[in-house]
Amino acid sequence: MSFFENLILGFVQALLEWLPVSSSGIVSILALNAFGKTASEAFSLSIFFHLGTAISVLVKYWKTYWDAISKDRSMLRFLIISTAFTGIIGIPLYLLLRNFFVELTGLALTLIIGILLLVTATLLRTGKIKATNKFAMEERKISDEIFLGACQGLAILPGISRSGTTVTFLLLRGFKKEDAFKMSFIISLPAILGAVAFELLFPNEETAFIFGIEYIVVLLFVAIIGFLTMEALLRFARKMPFDIICYVLGGITIILVIIFMIVGSS
Repeated sequence: MSFFENLILGFVQALLEWLPVSSSGIVSILALNAFGKTASEAFSLSIFFHLGTAISVLVKYWKTYWDAISKDRSMLRFLIISTAFTGIIGIPLYLLLRNFFVELTGLALTLIIGILLLVTATLLRTGKIKATNKFAMEERKISDEIFLGACQGLAILPGISRSGTTVTFLLLRGFKKEDAFKMSFIISLPAILGAVAFELLFPNEETAFIFGIEYIVVLLFVAIIGFLTMEALLRFARKMPFDIICYVLGGITIILVIIFMIVGSS
C-alpha cells in the first residue's frame, strides 16, 4: 500500500472517529475495496490508525488523565474498571476475528461490516429514543463502568461503532449527552493503546509490515487532523441523525456486495 493510500485511510479515520458511524468499518471497507488489501490487513490497519486519534484524545483530556494518576481516585477506578472489562470482552473477540479474517474474502468481510453497520444504526436509534438526560458523570456507579467497558470491547467488531455503542449505553442509563460523549472518549485511550500493543507484540505475517516509519508519519497526520476537527465534529455528531446515516451506509454496502456476488457468479 502506498504512502498516499495510507494518508487517505488516515484522513478518513481522523474524521470519522468523532462520529458514531464505525470508523474502523469504513476504513476497512476502503482498504478492502479501494486499495485491494486482504481482510486480515484491513482489520489490523483499522486498529492501528486508531492510535492517531488516541493521541488527539490524550492531548484533549491530558488533565483528566493526569488527575486520575495523581489525585482523582474515582477517575482512576473508572479507567481501570472500564479498561479491564474492555479487555475481558475485546481480547477473545480480537483473537477470534484475527484468525477468522485470514480465511475471509474482501466481499465477505464487507458484507459483515454492512450488517454490523445496521446493528450500530439500531443501537443509535434506541439510545436517541430512550435517553432521559438525568445523570451527571460523577453519579456513575461501578456497574456502569463495568458495562461501559464491556460495550467498548464489543466494538472491536468492524462495523460496530465504539463511540456509538458506548454513548448509547450511557444514554440508556440516563446520563446527560455531554457527559456520555466525554466518558466514551476518556475510556478510549487505554483500550486503543492496549489493542495496538497487542498488534506490536503478536504481529502476524500479513500485518507486521504496518509498523514502518511511513506509518508513524501517518499517525502524526491523523493525530493533528483529529485534534483540529474534534470539537466541530463532536458538535456535528450531537445534531445529525446518525442512526439514519448508518442504516443508509449499511444498506448500500449490503446491496453492492450482493450485486458484485451476482455479477461475479454469472
